Amino acid sequence: MRGKAALLVILMLASILAGCSGSSSDDAKDEQIASLQSELTNLTSEKDDAVANAASLESTLTQTQNALEIAENEIISLLLELNNTEWHRANLSNVLTNVMEQLNNTQDDELINSYQNQISELNQQISDADAQISDINQDMQQKNQQISNLQATNNALQSTLNSLTYSIRDRINSCPQDNPGLEMVIGYDDGSGNGLPNDGILQSDEVESRIGECPGDNGMVLEFQNNSGGWGPSLFAEMGGILYFAGDDGIHGWELWRSDGTIDGTYMVKDLREEECTSGTDPETGESTVTCENGGSLEVKCWGDIFGCHYPEIVAGNEKLFLTGFDGEPGTESCACLIVSDGTAAGTYQIDQWDNWGASYGGENGWREGWAGASQLIVIPSNGFIPDRVIYSNMEVFGGQEDRSHPPWGEELWISDGTRQGTIMIVNLVPEDETWVYEGTEYCCGDFQGSAPRDLIMKGNTLWFTAETDNYGRELYRYGLSALSGGLFLIKDINEGVEGSNPMYLTSGSNGAYLSADNGSTGQELFFSQGDAFSTRLVKDIWPGEGNSSEPKNLIKFGQKLIFTADDGQNGRELWITDSTESGTYMIKDIFTNGSSSPNELTMMDDILYFMADDGQNGRELWRSDGTYSGTYMVKDINPGNNSSFYWDTGFWSGDIVIVHQGELFFSADDGGTYGVEVWRSDGTNEGTRIAIDINPGNNSSWPLHYISIGEKLFLQGVTADHGRELWYHWNNPGPIIMNSEDS
Repeated sequence: MRGKAALLVILMLASILAGCSGSSSDDAKDEQIASLQSELTNLTSEKDDAVANAASLESTLTQTQNALEIAENEIISLLLELNNTEWHRANLSNVLTNVMEQLNNTQDDELINSYQNQISELNQQISDADAQISDINQDMQQKNQQISNLQATNNALQSTLNSLTYSIRDRINSCPQDNPGLEMVIGYDDGSGNGLPNDGILQSDEVESRIGECPGDNGMVLEFQNNSGGWGPSLFAEMGGILYFAGDDGIHGWELWRSDGTIDGTYMVKDLREEECTSGTDPETGESTVTCENGGSLEVKCWGDIFGCHYPEIVAGNEKLFLTGFDGEPGTESCACLIVSDGTAAGTYQIDQWDNWGASYGGENGWREGWAGASQLIVIPSNGFIPDRVIYSNMEVFGGQEDRSHPPWGEELWISDGTRQGTIMIVNLVPEDETWVYEGTEYCCGDFQGSAPRDLIMKGNTLWFTAETDNYGRELYRYGLSALSGGLFLIKDINEGVEGSNPMYLTSGSNGAYLSADNGSTGQELFFSQGDAFSTRLVKDIWPGEGNSSEPKNLIKFGQKLIFTADDGQNGRELWITDSTESGTYMIKDIFTNGSSSPNELTMMDDILYFMADDGQNGRELWRSDGTYSGTYMVKDINPGNNSSFYWDTGFWSGDIVIVHQGELFFSADDGGTYGVEVWRSDGTNEGTRIAIDINPGNNSSWPLHYISIGEKLFLQGVTADHGRELWYHWNNPGPIIMNSEDS
């Protein structure tokens, strides 16, 4: 009954909210209340259920009150009937007495018979009256009990309704930071749980239901640090409907964070590389200060010309995240090792692989240029029998002991299921045969180079990758993870000899894989392979002639075909298509007839390819293609004239800036004056291409980066003058929602 009573308040919300709105001096809250009041009429089936329950309660109460009134009236009628019956019986008794006296005083047989008949009839009438009186008394007892029950029910209902109360408040923690929203909590101020009776405040145990919403369809999730010069949250990955990313709150350095788009649901998973903090005093204010110096476990670390930089990575399986980072000072205390996380602090830890590694190894032994640590992560999601796994390129170092007696293994392929015992090397293409001298002692044997696997892709249970060896240079390999797929194979020595074909842009196709490679005679051109030497072949020499290369790149699967960009030496870099045959490989359209349109950011949506290109007249704008000449055209000239709405290249720091979300294309663009560089959306038509989020209002640019779609929400980072570069979201706001007490 309490639940039904609580839902009754929905019928009164309009008047309640109006009354509250009229007494408030806060215009902003009045607008929120008015908005909630208006949208309450648009509640879905939950509202209909609530209204039905409320109507049922009203009907029950009305029926009870009506029944009580009828019962009370019936009692009055029964009392009147009882009085009349008792009067009638008394008259019959008087008549009977008179008849009996007359009988006693007569000797007339005829009269005696008449008096006896009268006496018999009177006795029957008196008996009937007695029975009637008994029935009336029984009816009166029942009616009195009914009245008592109805009065108790009525009192209980009235008490319940009298104890029902509500409270309007900001729903801070259930919404993003800058869209706190509004909610009404409904319940009984009766002292349930930790509540105090009739104190005017609904505590959690007193709350039966809530109605509320986050009013906007976009906003800043949480301000990590007010630092306009910071890089902001990055390395976005999704697991279980939750966003995981690298974030820096200004205290802990770059660590793993998670977010569901709300304040309560956004927090650091674990401070894996704990910061070193020192206390001090602000010389100007005299206030105590704490300064923490630590780049965090997910920092970008550069060591100069010899080692280059380490860029952290995050990939997600179904139940585990795999990361690369540091738990100590990079290069002295820690390496860029593999980190695993299940999204909790307890389940986040580094898988130790480097033991006491020291920077003294640097350079003197000719390590590969660029940082050699865990990298090139590719996840294999769990399938119900086998857990999430990750394959990656890694250099294993057992050195660091005082006698330097344990040499390193070069950079090779590893696999891990997130446990230390389940982390092993699976491919070792370059043997450990190098010796080195340390403090006059020669040590053997190790490998300071390795095959440096790159361009990892999965096709079924087989890993495809490129690797470099002394005998073949960099070529194409595959490794079968199952017993039936056959282990390690050199697919083909495309450029025979030690030079290598330097394959790159390895991309899975419908019945094989495509790549860009140089066979030593045609230059860098498009190749196709089904995983063996016989099927691995040049698709087409797009730019013929010695020393010429079309340099295919931006490869993307297009149904049963492949679309890519290439330069044929005559038309510049344009959009091409192939079915893996030479005759079926051709330029779709010469978009820029006097130069290169240089298509980039190729993205598929609903079997249509979307991309950015410059036709030489409209600047770099949004285009679409169905793979045909006539079906390739500009969607919209967002920045009118020969100006570009899209003009920057993506890389590690920029991240994804084009994505499909909820059946539409979202991307970063500059309209040339009204909005600056902001978030746009498109359904593929000119009319349906419009601004989505103006994060930095006016013609100021927010430079949105790192798009990721998770359910109904699109997450990204953007910069404003007030907050710096922070985490933002866009979602299709469902409006007001009714929640049960369990959700309170």
